Amino acid sequence: MPTQNLSENKPQNPKILLNSSNRVYGLDILRAFAILFVIYSHSFFLIVDHINEREYNLFSLDGVTIFFVLSGFLIGGILLKTIEKTSFTFNDLLQFWIRRWFRTLPNYFFMLLLLVVLALITGKILPGNLTSYFFFLQNFASPHPPFFPEAWSLSVEEWFYLSVPLGLCISLYFLPKFRKNVILVWIASIILLVFILRIYRSIHLGINDFESWDNLQRKLVITRIDSIMFGFLGAWLAFYFKTAWLKWKKIMLILGLILLFTPQLIGFMQGINMNFNNYLTLSVTSAGTFLMLPFLSELRKGKGFIYRFLTFVSIVSYSMYLVNFSLIQLTIIPSLTGIMVSISHDHLTISIMRYIIYWGLTFGFSYLLYRFYEKPMMLLREKFRKDDRLVVDPS
Repeated sequence: MPTQNLSENKPQNPKILLNSSNRVYGLDILRAFAILFVIYSHSFFLIVDHINEREYNLFSLDGVTIFFVLSGFLIGGILLKTIEKTSFTFNDLLQFWIRRWFRTLPNYFFMLLLLVVLALITGKILPGNLTSYFFFLQNFASPHPPFFPEAWSLSVEEWFYLSVPLGLCISLYFLPKFRKNVILVWIASIILLVFILRIYRSIHLGINDFESWDNLQRKLVITRIDSIMFGFLGAWLAFYFKTAWLKWKKIMLILGLILLFTPQLIGFMQGINMNFNNYLTLSVTSAGTFLMLPFLSELRKGKGFIYRFLTFVSIVSYSMYLVNFSLIQLTIIPSLTGIMVSISHDHLTISIMRYIIYWGLTFGFSYLLYRFYEKPMMLLREKFRKDDRLVVDPS
């Protein structure tokens, strides 16, 4: 998941980078709610027999799309500062990749290998294309396998980190005097082309049910990278036209919230609307998150319990994303069912216990993963920083 970009032009102690006082609270709010929406959505399966799906989903926004847009905004901002402060040669690009990969890959590979080991121990069948997971190719243009299903979004992120900066590096080599325009062309072109691709696939593949849409549209690299580019567009506007970007931030926040809740309201009133899903849902959610960024990126500080809680959730959000589903919900929770049955034979009581334990283990395991693995890896990557003048992401 994305990280924040805060201090400008000052060398920083790596330990300070992890201090919540250096964070942008508004972006922490967005990240925290994004992961809470993901956990809330996944936990539905634990109480599915006892709750109305439409009513439950009314409060379940698309957390992954929110993550995508936020990632594009934060990483796009880092890219823009790097491009403007350097010649953005291949060496600069390599430094960017090293920092990104130190942030995302250690946790991902740790969880991937852990799930492989657990599958071998428990006799589960591993996917035939397991090696594709190591190169983020498992859902590049075809449906993601059932194994480690939440990894689909990480593939989208990694392909953005790899392809877009590389394309910009090559383009700016030939057009160094037109940096601002070259970047905008890249952003606009990807957003437009992916939108057209989704329309074409909807028509050509005859996608007419939610499961097909979920597998063939929502969870593919080639049909989702535009969501990250919406965030990159926000970073571009904030960087080159900051006054205009912030001018209508309160109105944009309201409009963004309306757009974010539009798919949920349609689903609540009409059920699954495949026309809306096929042509608008993903773009509407991305645009809604984009519109909220001017206001939230200027909300720097908070206080009290809510502030501390949301900051904590934001800090451990990447670990929460990795541990909550395949490890906890699909592996640990089933292994505890026997203990729950010994406590109560009532199905509702067991479902409530599973629900509460799932949330508790998700917070507990994610903190441990962050504290003893993710955080040390982030400190380690500071050794690779080439230039303290460049803005870096602190969490």
